[in-house]
Order: sequence, then C-alpha cells, then structure tokens
Amino acid sequence: MVMKLYGMQNIFNVQRAILPLFEIEVDTAKELELVKVSLFMNDNLKPAYTAKQPFGLIPYFEDNDIAIFESRAIARYIAEKYDGQSGSLLGKTLKERAAINQWVESEAHNLYPPLAPMMKEIYVARAMSRPMDEELIARCTAELCKVLDVYEAHLSSKQGMQFLTGDEFTFADVMHTPYLWQVKQLKAELLEPRPHVAAYAARITARPGFQKLLQLNWDAAQPLH
Repeated sequence: MVMKLYGMQNIFNVQRAILPLFEIEVDTAKELELVKVSLFMNDNLKPAYTAKQPFGLIPYFEDNDIAIFESRAIARYIAEKYDGQSGSLLGKTLKERAAINQWVESEAHNLYPPLAPMMKEIYVARAMSRPMDEELIARCTAELCKVLDVYEAHLSSKQGMQFLTGDEFTFADVMHTPYLWQVKQLKAELLEPRPHVAAYAARITARPGFQKLLQLNWDAAQPLH
C-alpha cells in the first residue's frame, strides 16, 4: 500500500504536510498517491471524509496502517520516518534539535496566527468575487509585520546566515516554506523593506524539493470515495 495524501492544490497546510517527502528526496512518484478533497465542493464535509478527519479539515494522510490528520504531525512523521536517508531535517545533536524546535514553534505561534486568516480571506474573496474584508487584512498585516521584523533581525544577526538555524536546511525551514511562498505571491510588498527575510524566502522556495511539490498534478488525483 502506498502513502495517500488527501487534500487539494495550493493549500499551504497540505504543502507543509508533504514537503519533507520531497526534501528528503524519497522517490515520491512511487511513494505518494493523491486523493482530491475540494473545499470549494465541500468534499471535506462529506461523511466519507469526516469518518477519517472528524474536524473536516485538510490534509489527511495514510501510510499503511498509520493514519494522521494535522499537517504539522504529518510533516514530522515523514521527517522521522526517513530521518538519515539523505541527511537529517531534525538535527543531529540536542543543541541542533533545540534550535530547530524553537523555530518550528515560532511558525506555529507567531507567523501562522496573523498570516493564515489573511491568506484565507484573500483566496476566498477572489474565489467568490466579493470585496475583501479590508479591516481584517489591515489588522493581520500589522501583526504580521511585527513578526517579520523579528525574523529580519534574526536572519541578519549572523553574516551569511542561510537558514533559520544556520547553514543547513532543517525541519524549521520546512515549516516556513509554504507560508513565505504565499507571502511572495500575494503580499510581496511586505518583504521589500526586509531584505534578509526576502532573500531567505527566495532561497527556500527555490529549492528543488518545493518546486517539485508545486508540480504535483492534483487534476489527476483520485476522487474521494
């Protein structure tokens, strides 16, 4: 039985969940099967899906007898399963793991809260051809700018720092990649006054693993049964 990912295209939680599989360079063509769960068609609310994911959210993931929902849990499972096959996303020492985990938590508690509702509002407003909630956008933008300022200070604190914890791409960077890609696509003006964050975002989103992920053919995905 191959691994199955339930989700849809261009949803950053779905991207985050599976990105470790591409970064570790597993033969994803053989390892991964896509099942399309369209939020626009309310597939996520159908009994066939809520029986698997009781909260009706995407993604959902199966690997033989292991079933997981929550994108961060899926991503960590994959990183742990393939740890050591082509390096380690999780760190080799206690000190490295501590630094990685710190920035993993920062994504969840600092970057995600203002960014996620803003991006959702932009996408939904465009999809429904309705005006955006400008008050929500302004509020989230102001909060996100404060967070990005902290990242700018961190990334500029050491000359030549390539990634969040040093010179190696880690699980912490995996967690940030889809979100900073969304910022680049929809709010690039927030990166312009923050050159170190802009360079970091360009660096991680240009990696071959993420570029391969963007090429996943969700149009050919299996329908939900």
